[in-house]
Order: sequence, then C-alpha cells, then structure tokens
Amino acid sequence: MPADTVYLADHSVVLALPALIPAFVIVAVVLFVVGRDRRAERRENDEEDS
Repeated sequence: MPADTVYLADHSVVLALPALIPAFVIVAVVLFVVGRDRRAERRENDEEDS
C-alpha cells in the first residue's frame, strides 16, 4: 500500500443512527413488555396451582 494513502471516516454509520436508535428503543420496549407479561402469567399460574 502506498504511504500517502489517507483513509476518511465512514459517515454512513453516523447518518444511519437517527434511524437505528428509535428501532433499538422499540425493540427494548417490546422485550420489556414481553418479559413483564411472562412474569405476570407465571405468577397467575402459580396462584391457580396453590
């Protein structure tokens, strides 16, 4: 490789962040709700068995 090669920053990742951050937030909220619902269902089943 030539010694005078200059690598520039890849700005496509920076430009994609406004679209990716809300998607990650939505996934986190969905996972939180699913986990909460599963715990509530497990508690209901334990109460019915008792």
